[in-house]
Parts: sequence; structure tokens; C-alpha cells
Amino acid sequence: MNDRKKHVLLIAKQLFIDKGFHATSIQDILDAAQISKGTFYNYFSSKNECLMAILRDAYYISYLRRNELAIGKDIADPALLSAQIEIRLTMNRQQNLLRLFETIVHSPDDELRQFVKQMHFRELAWIAKRLVDIYGEEVKPYSYDCASLLLGFIQHALNVWKSSTSEQINTMKLVEFVMQRMEVIVPDIVKRDARFLSQNLLEDMLTAAEFYPMTREVLIESLQKFIAELPDEENQRTLYSQFLLDELSSDQPRLYLLESVVRSFRQAFEGSELQLQAIELSAAIWLFINKSQ
Repeated sequence: MNDRKKHVLLIAKQLFIDKGFHATSIQDILDAAQISKGTFYNYFSSKNECLMAILRDAYYISYLRRNELAIGKDIADPALLSAQIEIRLTMNRQQNLLRLFETIVHSPDDELRQFVKQMHFRELAWIAKRLVDIYGEEVKPYSYDCASLLLGFIQHALNVWKSSTSEQINTMKLVEFVMQRMEVIVPDIVKRDARFLSQNLLEDMLTAAEFYPMTREVLIESLQKFIAELPDEENQRTLYSQFLLDELSSDQPRLYLLESVVRSFRQAFEGSELQLQAIELSAAIWLFINKSQ
């Protein structure tokens, strides 16, 4: 993603927060960003697509930070999951994303509501997987019920806090409090064989959780196109990109090597015109790693 497109996204996000998404017109974005209508439509097919790009990029960044935080650590440690969850909460607060999510949830626009539902199911699926990492395979049949309870506790507590005081909430303290409660709830759910979400509903959620199908073939093709855009000179950016492509193209990609290099790959493009493109690719590679484990 080039600097101008990043600039448009930043301008649009601020307008959506200040004026409200529905009250902001494409012309408002054109005027504030000082671009033509043709330039806008070269980047986004609609105002909806612009908003979805803002939220998608934030998701990619938090997803990367969560995975990078776990490198070399015990994934069965509840404290690690607390820190990973808090990353998303902090990003939502720092970037004022909650107001945008609230706008969409109450929007009559089906495309936007489907997009937010997709993001919510993706978060639920990630939490469910992490709970299995912590509590073991016996939790797997109940993992989505447990994940739903965990997220529900956090969200309701945030809403109560927001409506009761102007004081800024300590999100880490909140997540740790909820995780401590889960230490009692999760074993009890398993012991009682208690389930609420049906298998059909779970299958629908898993399907909806996918932003796009990310097979190894799609990932390889995306990396090849990305490398083709790089300058011919050999530098760290080219080396990291080529290494990831070669490893993914091998018969048995070594996941531990992909884990160790993908962070360096992302960091190498920080501040460049290809930064957000590198973030999207890094998130896709982590998705491949997590699915392959």
C-alpha cells in the first residue's frame, strides 16, 4: 500500500470518528485528503470498502502482535493469553475503533454488518483455539461456549465501566480478572458436559470467520506478486521475502523458521510504501502457520 492510500485511510478514519460514518460523504474525504474521485475509486470500490479496509488493517496489526508476543513462550500460560487479548483492547481504544464498530452494529447496511460479524467470529475462533492450548484437548468440544463467555464478560464489563465513569479503565486488570474466573468456569463446563452452541451454529461461525481462503498456493502467489514489485537490488527486504517464498514452496515448510522470519520481514518494511502490504502478507503467513500446527 502506497503512502497516498495510507494518507486517505487516516483522513477517512478521522472523519468517520469525528462526523460519524453515515454523515461523512465521499466528497468530504476527497476534500480533506485533497485527492480526486478517480484516485479514491482506484483504492476503494465504495465508502463501505474504505471503512472495512481501516478495520481490517487494525485487525491484521493486532493479530501480528499477538503471534509475535507468543514466540518462544509457553502457549499454555494463561498470562500469555491475557496479554494477547489486551493487545486488541488497547488498539481499539488507542485508535478509537470502538465508535466505528458501534456505528456498524447499528447500521442498516447488511454488507457492513456481515463484515463485523465476520470479524467477531474470527476473534471467537481465535480465543477458542487458545483456550484449548491452555486447558487441553478435553476442552475442545466446549471451547466456543467458553470463548463466548470470556468475550461476553469483557465486553459487558467495558460497557458498564464506560456508562458509569469517565476514568480510563485498566484493560489488563480487567482481562486478568476474567481469566481468573475462567479457571473455575472452564473445568466446571467440561465436568458437567455443558454445551449451549449447537454443532450447526459452530460450523456456520467457522465458515464466516474466514476473510478469504488462504491456501498455501494463494499465499505463494501473493508473495510472488509482492516480490515482483520490489527493486532489483538485493537487500534485507528482498532476502526475507525470498526466504518466505522458498520455504512456503518447499514440500514441507518448516513452521519454526517461518515464525522466526516473518516478524523480521514485517519490520523490514516499516515506514516504506509497502508497509501495509507486508502487514497483510505477514498476517496471512501467521494464519497459515496456526492452521498447520
